[in-house]
Order: sequence, then structure tokens, then C-alpha cells
Amino acid sequence: MRLIWILGYTLAFVIGSANASEKITNNQFKLHGLSSFKQGEKTILKQWVTNGVNATRATLGIYPQTLELYLYPEKSNQAVPWAHTRRDEHESVHLYVDSRFPLDKFVNDWTLYHEIAHLAIPYLGPQYRWLSEGFASYMQYQIMDKIDVLEGKLDERYQTKISPHLRWFNSDYTAAAIARRLMDNKQYPAAYWGSAYFFVLADRQLQTEKGISLTSLIGIYQECCRTKDKNISELFTSLDSLVDAKIFTELLKRYENAAAKTIYPQSFEDNHSY
Repeated sequence: MRLIWILGYTLAFVIGSANASEKITNNQFKLHGLSSFKQGEKTILKQWVTNGVNATRATLGIYPQTLELYLYPEKSNQAVPWAHTRRDEHESVHLYVDSRFPLDKFVNDWTLYHEIAHLAIPYLGPQYRWLSEGFASYMQYQIMDKIDVLEGKLDERYQTKISPHLRWFNSDYTAAAIARRLMDNKQYPAAYWGSAYFFVLADRQLQTEKGISLTSLIGIYQECCRTKDKNISELFTSLDSLVDAKIFTELLKRYENAAAKTIYPQSFEDNHSY
């Protein structure tokens, strides 16, 4: 019965998200810091952020809270040299931008999608920072693919990003322990993309066993549960409850207890089920 309900709910969510993405209003996000930029730059930056919020909502659902975004000028050789989220009383996204770049350079940059994706789930704490970054890394490409700004095929992009880091996980240590060590050692690409594989596996299992994608499930989660969950245990319990299966809690258990080499392929060429 629950599966029938969730599939119907998913269809309604997809239709609603498509409509909502065309009707975004100012109270869905607040943009701070525009006074630091020239008039023409303000127009480009506001359009970029609006497009980014629309794209993320169309992929991950309607955020229950108003998105607070802050812009800061930063001279660089790229449109968005760096960014971060803050998880205090008012969750927010902080973006450092070089306003000399044209709109398309901003739209094609992954950073905004990555940072907004973070806020689709609760703060997981320092112990699970690796998993939070894996989630945002996985979702940035889902969002970019949704709006046709991703270069190449989605699966190929994941393989390209994850493949160079598989060597770290060909180990008897647990995947979670390896990811934490990579984070501690500031080996961020390996930590982020190695951890994104957690969501590759979760998404694959969801679609195979339950006929629902991870992005659709997150959209449903945002409406039912996002404001009440405060940690990883509550998040994964909610996601599992929505699909009547312990997909997320059991996968996390594997990451915490099993040898990483039993979870990760040595190469994607040997993993035809990818």
C-alpha cells in the first residue's frame, strides 16, 4: 500500500515541481550582497541565482525554508572560485564570485547547485561531513543534467569523477574510515567523490527495487520531513520509512563496518552494472 501511495505522490511531486520552477517568487530565496556590484553585474548575478534556485527546486523539490544566499566579490580565474554553507540558526549559502564573467560561465559552474543541494538534508555533523559532501557532489550533476548544462552523459560524468579515487577504497579499512581520513587530510576530491559513490549505490537500489529515483525521494522528503529531522539517524530513518525498506540505514552500516574493497569496484570497466 505504501509503495502505491509513494508512486502516486511522486507523480504529483514531479508535476508540481515543473510548475513551481516557472513560478518562483521572491520569498523562496533572499539574495544578499548585491550592493557590492555594479548595476549590470547585479542583473547577471540575480539571474544566475534565480536560475540556480529554480533548477535545484525542479530536481530536489520545494525547500521548506527560505533560501538565504550571500554574494561576495572575489577576483579569480573562474566565475565562482569558492563557496560554503553555514548551518547556524539561519542556514545560508555564501558564494564568492568574480563578476567580470558572463552569465553562461556562472550557469555552467557546479558550485551553486552543490551548495544549495546541501540544504536539502539536515546538518549531519563533523563525523559525517564526508557523507554530506558526497550527497552534494552527487546532486550537483543531477541538477545540471536536469537543466541540460552538464557536459556528457550523467553516468559517464560520475565515472570520470569517481574513478581516479577508487584506489583509496581498495582496502580492508571501512569505507567510512577511509572517507573520514581523506577529509582530515584535506584530500577533498577523493573524499567528496569517493563518498558520492554511496549515493550512486543508494539511487541504483531505489530505482531497481522501488521504482523511484533518489532525487524524487528527496523531493518528497523535503515536504514531509526536512524540518523535523536533526541528524543522520533521523534522516535515514525517514528516507527508509518513505520506501518501506532499510536501504539507507543498511548501506551506512556497510560503510561503517565492511571492508571498503567489498563495496567499491577496482575500476568501473569491471563493474558493468554501473
